[in-house]
Amino acid sequence: MEPSINNIWFKAYTIYQKNPEILEEFIKHLRKNPEKALEEAKKITFAEEKPEAILLGFSPQPLIAALTVSEKITVITSPEVYHATIPQAKYSHETLKIFKKKISETIVTPLAPKGETKPPQIVENLTKKLKKIKNKTLDISGGTQLAAIAAYIAGIRKLTYTYPLGEKVVIYRLTI
Repeated sequence: MEPSINNIWFKAYTIYQKNPEILEEFIKHLRKNPEKALEEAKKITFAEEKPEAILLGFSPQPLIAALTVSEKITVITSPEVYHATIPQAKYSHETLKIFKKKISETIVTPLAPKGETKPPQIVENLTKKLKKIKNKTLDISGGTQLAAIAAYIAGIRKLTYTYPLGEKVVIYRLTI
């Protein structure tokens, strides 16, 4: 018996979810009918501010929330997510593919230190990339602490943070 869409939305969208089985079902529903999936998500998403860009990490839920309130969105993500090079990136990668028509631009840049790349280099490189979207409202939910620092240095002053509350998902306004 296939789980109901309501059960999947509740388990995978309104709760900060990491369970691979639930996320697999969630992605399956997204693939089946992306527009219907966004309509379902829209019913339980509330936004104090509409993000125009988003930092996409390993959880696809903030991207889906942003797409329920914004026609097109710029996505800033890591090479790991963009190319699905590690298992944790799989669900965000799939979500990017499913909703590619709603993404106006994808900026790929490291969001966290790795190997020889140190935190100051991440901040410097990410700051350069974020300056391109300086006047947009940026959702920082999927970014690292370094991404929030880079956003501030880049001059971005309108931020959002998406968070699931069990019954709904809220996109909070953060103004610096």
